[in-house]
Amino acid sequence: MESLMKIEIDSALMTKIGVNEKEALEFLAIALYKYKGIHGSLAGKLIGKSEFDFHSLLAESGEKVNYSADDLIDDIKNNDL
Repeated sequence: MESLMKIEIDSALMTKIGVNEKEALEFLAIALYKYKGIHGSLAGKLIGKSEFDFHSLLAESGEKVNYSADDLIDDIKNNDL
């Protein structure tokens, strides 16, 4: 059985910050990608998007997309393409 992680943040605080739930999740995915080195496909799954859509989000956010030949090989092996 899968377990879920739930993160609760006070709505008033999020309003003060100016971020909605979708944006907060996108920021989390980008941060995990940048600072923890998770694969783009995992970051995409975190926000309910494909790896390529996640890469588009990175580009829109002004972040670099790190996609190497090894990433391509992994995607082919895992049928993520």
